[in-house]
Amino acid sequence: MEIFKYNTLKVFLEKKTKSLFIHLNRDHQSKNNLINVETIFELESLLSWTAQHIEINTIVIQGQNNFFSKGFDLDEFAKLPDKRFQNIIEKFQKVIYSMFFLPQTIIANLQGGGKGPGLELAIGADIRIACSKNNISFDHLKNAIIPSCGGVGFLSQLIPSSHTRNWLLSPDSIKNENLLGSGFIHSFYEDKKEDEFLNQLLEDISKQSPISRIQTKRSLLEAILPELDRTLTFEKKFANAGMALKDWKRQLEALEKNEIPEFLKAKDLGNLLK
Repeated sequence: MEIFKYNTLKVFLEKKTKSLFIHLNRDHQSKNNLINVETIFELESLLSWTAQHIEINTIVIQGQNNFFSKGFDLDEFAKLPDKRFQNIIEKFQKVIYSMFFLPQTIIANLQGGGKGPGLELAIGADIRIACSKNNISFDHLKNAIIPSCGGVGFLSQLIPSSHTRNWLLSPDSIKNENLLGSGFIHSFYEDKKEDEFLNQLLEDISKQSPISRIQTKRSLLEAILPELDRTLTFEKKFANAGMALKDWKRQLEALEKNEIPEFLKAKDLGNLLK
């Protein structure tokens, strides 16, 4: 049963397992479920509503057309004033932060893959699943942006820091064995068995004691809360500095012209700072 009317999300309620499905819904615009300003505000509104409805057992976040999200809609963000863009980034970070506090068990179904900031959204989930055939990567640097919505601090609280470093600095897609071995992905499902796998997972969760489940999630949060709070500060600091250099805009302009971008050189930055 579909509930609410959003422009960038489709929201369904499945009564049997008391599950809320959130579909990122921008694929029809050939946007690969890219996250824009409206998406962030709609997610903020919806997650605020779910916090007041503890009768919902699970939240499933996934994309349309078998792909989670390719990240930010940088074409749209490039039209914003710098300060406005910085505020939007901060809001998205806080949306992900809020997911750790929700009473529901959150499942991010990455399906055929996720990229950059789109993948950061999945960090706020409790369980992440994906199709065994996928393309998953934290490709922020490919777009000349700095991971600033949990990709450094939040992620390091969920998986070994060595994996975080490798995944953020490498341009490659992450191998399934590393996704599984690190604990980032709970399970993979075979192509065309997604519904069967997900329905069984939701049914199993629905049989858990609600109070025990909620208290367990809260207890797990307490163990990492100081570092999550610290992340809100230091990621914002580096993100603002990175955006001020505008390399991500140079990258966009070069892509439009099919040229190689001329990034600001580290030496030149040092001279400017002097």
